[in-house]
Amino acid sequence: MIHETAVIGPNVILEDGVHIGPFCMVQGKTRIGAGTRLEGHCSIGAPAEHHDFFETEGELEIGHDCIIREFVTINAGTTGKTHVGDRVVFLKGSHVGHDAIVSSDSTISCGVLIGGHSHIMRGANLGLGAILHQYTIIGAYAMLGMGTVVTKRNLIKPGFIYKGNPARFLRDNRLGLQRFQVNEFELSAAQSEFELLVYGS
Repeated sequence: MIHETAVIGPNVILEDGVHIGPFCMVQGKTRIGAGTRLEGHCSIGAPAEHHDFFETEGELEIGHDCIIREFVTINAGTTGKTHVGDRVVFLKGSHVGHDAIVSSDSTISCGVLIGGHSHIMRGANLGLGAILHQYTIIGAYAMLGMGTVVTKRNLIKPGFIYKGNPARFLRDNRLGLQRFQVNEFELSAAQSEFELLVYGS
């Protein structure tokens, strides 16, 4: 379903069952997976908020069965692609910067700001109003408390909860790990992937 007030660009690809709500704008080289739902006033695939790319049509890929609530903005990539996985939930007014990766099963709460080139690993939960510096890496199944500020010096490791400004370790994210039924092998694999992203090979 595409609402009559929505604006869809010529290079946008919508798969089966996508819902586009009122006054949404979807532009750029954007692909939205099956069953994903956009509510009203979303801006999806707009050029990167980067001085060198204000007029460049970038790429964005959104997976299937995502929920994107009102006033969410997701910018397209610059030299690369902005990528959103499957079953990701974006609540009202959240923002994803250019070239970011938001992996499957993550929850991005109201008012969260994700800087460009950030990488949100699978199953992360970002609380109300969290702010992430550019190039931030959020470990799988990690949780950020309300209003948490992640600076470029913070390490948000898989399976833990952080809060504060700047972010500080609080405790294990037991509820999140239980919700996704994460076993020790899977958590160890997530930790290895996190270290590879942070430190390289």
